Amino acid sequence: MRYKIKSAVAYTRKMKIKVFLRWFFYSLTLVMLYSIMSCGAFELWQPYMIFALAVGVSMREQEFSSSVFGIFCGFMLDISSGTLFGFFAVCIMPCCFVTSLFSRNLIKVNILNHLLFTGGTALFSFSLYYLFNYVIWSTDGRGLIVTKILIPSFIATLITAPLIYWLTKFLASKFGQEQNENLDEAVEEAVDKAEEKRKSRRIINVDRKNKYIRDLEKENSRNRNAFEERKGK
Repeated sequence: MRYKIKSAVAYTRKMKIKVFLRWFFYSLTLVMLYSIMSCGAFELWQPYMIFALAVGVSMREQEFSSSVFGIFCGFMLDISSGTLFGFFAVCIMPCCFVTSLFSRNLIKVNILNHLLFTGGTALFSFSLYYLFNYVIWSTDGRGLIVTKILIPSFIATLITAPLIYWLTKFLASKFGQEQNENLDEAVEEAVDKAEEKRKSRRIINVDRKNKYIRDLEKENSRNRNAFEERKGK
């Protein structure tokens, strides 16, 4: 397997339409989740489903587009949470890049990995939020922030993450991304097999060459010994 960042590819008109629709529904889902978070219906058990959406999209899209989408997800979280504008964007963007890179080279796209990366993104973001807003300023009652707000929100985020996983999977398969990924994987696998075959042939040729050299050296040694014997007589 070759580990690399995917480059841009040429799209047909049909593929462009599917890409547009896919990103349109990704964006529509982001707006809907922002509306759910802004209404405050869950109170202290507020699920940060935007984390799960950012991870779900990143597991199926390229690194650059995933990072840009992660920035917009962070902006929506900043607005709905009332934090410093750009704070969550800085937190989510590198997580989306790493998620996309790992999903295309090291791990499989499944619900377990989605939960792991969603939990990791939420934990990383909540930790930085708690550090810069409460720990640095020595805010009174910061322990209650962890037990009454951050931990319930973290648990609620993981509980609702499977819904977002199946939604992003449906959108990706509906608008062509799943088929493109399978085709890319098949092409990469064929190229890898061809490289391994060339390497094996090269090794075989080297072995044959070494065997020929050894046989030639043995023949020269026998001729040299026979010549010395005749010379001695």
